[in-house]
Amino acid sequence: MWIALIISGGVVLVTFFAAGFDFLTKRRHRLDDATRETVVELQRRVATLEQIAKDKDEKVDQLENDLSFMKKLIDK
Repeated sequence: MWIALIISGGVVLVTFFAAGFDFLTKRRHRLDDATRETVVELQRRVATLEQIAKDKDEKVDQLENDLSFMKKLIDK
């Protein structure tokens, strides 16, 4: 009698663990799909911000060059 309970309990536990890990795996994949879209959008936004920062750096460099040129003209 005890051996039957142990065997059936083991089968129930194995089934429970398999179902639990299946649930966790599917939940993880579902979250991965949702986060992939967010990551792609964030990457796009970061690229845009990097381009804006690069443009501003170029404008600052140009202004520094113009200021240096004007300073040289004033000194002469």
